[in-house]
Amino acid sequence: ILRNSAQEQLDTHGAETQSATDAVPRRLTATVFIDGLDSDRACERTGKLLAHIQRIGVTPVVLLTSNTSDGSHAQAGYRGIIKRVHQLADAIEREGGKARPINEGIFFNNPYTPSDLSVDPELIGAAIAQGQTPIISPLMADSALQVKVLKTPLAAPALARALALSTSTQHAMAGSRGEFSLLLARLILLGRHDGLTNGDESVFHRFINLEEDYREMAAGCKQTGQLDLMRTCLGILPPTAAGIVASVDSDPSLVLKGLISERPVSTQHKSAAQRVQRDRDAAQRKLQRSRLAVPDYKPLPNYPFVRVGGSLGAATVPQEPVATPTQFTLLRHGFQIQRHNKVDSCNLPRLRGLLESSFKRTLDGGRYFDRLRALESAGGIEIIIAGDYQGAVIVTHEPLPSSDTHLPYLDKFAVLPSAQGTGMADILWAQLRRACPSCMWRSRNDNGVNRWYFDRSNGHFRSPAPKPNETGTRWVFFWYQSQTPGQRTLTADEIHAGIGVSQSIAPSFV
Repeated sequence: ILRNSAQEQLDTHGAETQSATDAVPRRLTATVFIDGLDSDRACERTGKLLAHIQRIGVTPVVLLTSNTSDGSHAQAGYRGIIKRVHQLADAIEREGGKARPINEGIFFNNPYTPSDLSVDPELIGAAIAQGQTPIISPLMADSALQVKVLKTPLAAPALARALALSTSTQHAMAGSRGEFSLLLARLILLGRHDGLTNGDESVFHRFINLEEDYREMAAGCKQTGQLDLMRTCLGILPPTAAGIVASVDSDPSLVLKGLISERPVSTQHKSAAQRVQRDRDAAQRKLQRSRLAVPDYKPLPNYPFVRVGGSLGAATVPQEPVATPTQFTLLRHGFQIQRHNKVDSCNLPRLRGLLESSFKRTLDGGRYFDRLRALESAGGIEIIIAGDYQGAVIVTHEPLPSSDTHLPYLDKFAVLPSAQGTGMADILWAQLRRACPSCMWRSRNDNGVNRWYFDRSNGHFRSPAPKPNETGTRWVFFWYQSQTPGQRTLTADEIHAGIGVSQSIAPSFV
């Protein structure tokens, strides 16, 4: 499955293919910084991960980072780095991959660069051309031929600049079968922590939009050095590159899924956890029916078989413990965020163009914006704009019948086609979850985005199909609930009423 997914990504981005105007093929690569290979076990697990990455068609370019002070000539530090580079190469090859240790000839002094440091990509290109993973030591010989151990904040950005430059056909790498350029998909930092946390590790950050979140995070992040390094390097790499911060002891399969799917970890293991929970629920229901003969579903007007939940009584089925999945942090260089609670404070022509480009349909602008204006003074609205109108989320607070409460309703979720692949959808979703801890929305039954919605929802209901002599749309109604104690969650009655309210909203497009 992973191999097929990687091949789809290769086809999507045009890697390893040639166009009529560009005769230089492209190689899909991932830049990997490793800090924390302090044990043989960590080296073996990291070698397994890198071999798997190579197996799915992505060539890792690996830099072993060092905490040794810049300019240090300590023989112990030098020998330790050389040992780990070769040990990691052996671990990769034991897992069926190919690796090439590169200890010298990569870094050199260059007074014309911001850090006075440059990278010669020739040896890196030679390894990639042979299908090998280059494993680079942070070593450089100075003018007196004394070997220096480079600090990570110097070596890592210099390598990122060289690889980013090699994405251009004008600076293609030379290989044994001709020139090729790089397609940089990911930046992976494997360290001593499972991602990024706040100072006391009480909050784990699963997704970070650096353009919007960096200032707030830098004040309280425990791993400030890793955060700064990722911000610097993602600012150098192409905007489609995503960053992953994980532990050297991470489960390789989970990091691979993040490498391919660009999804935060909370959605990586959700499908497996849901399958386990569904099996448990099925066993509980079977036992419930056999002992109590109580139906699982409560018939509702126009919405038969909507699950309402409830206590299962004393009857229980023994549960097996579910292992906590390995965590990692997904980062994007990201976009600035604008927030509006009035329609007319937005650039309406640009907002309309974004919605029409995203949905590929013509918006009934007058009626749609009038509906939003009417809700401003009723339940309220929230409009979140990402970047230069490259993405938007529109949330309305819909009045519920026979109630004083309002339903947070995701009215529009739009991304420009040109912004796809930049992490825009995850950035907008994170902003939505902040603005609305619980929310509901609808989607057409045949909408291709529904799989994405299923991964990010806590529940759904599919409306019955219209009868042959009836007209109408078959909808899937989704909702997610806050997992934070003290925040509002939707009750079963609110969800039932929200289905009716959602279905009654008039179409926005003509």
